[in-house]
Amino acid sequence: MNASISDSAQRFPGALRLTPEHVEALDLFDALANDPALHFGMRLQPGDMQFVANHALLHDRTGFRDWPDANQKRHLLRLWLSMEGDRPLRDCFRQRYGSIEIGNRGGIIVKGTSLNVPLD
Repeated sequence: MNASISDSAQRFPGALRLTPEHVEALDLFDALANDPALHFGMRLQPGDMQFVANHALLHDRTGFRDWPDANQKRHLLRLWLSMEGDRPLRDCFRQRYGSIEIGNRGGIIVKGTSLNVPLD
């Protein structure tokens, strides 16, 4: 596993300190998650929709390089849903989402975020 990934949480004083066994387990997890026999890849096309349950499904995405021409630029809309009966989240998620209340999780909003959906 990339050292920066396995060491990421180590910057926090309250984080569990990783032992060589932890790193070995994370390396195995990374290898299994990236094994082509155990995962599939997809390329979204115009008009495609993808629904992912963030807290129930392991998922990732690769880097993206957009077209320089404004008429060819990608338009991706990400919508976070939290419905009645949704899975409860532990309190540690409050820092990331602002709220862990079922039905009131606004996704990840950072300073300077402007919520809008331009169509042109």
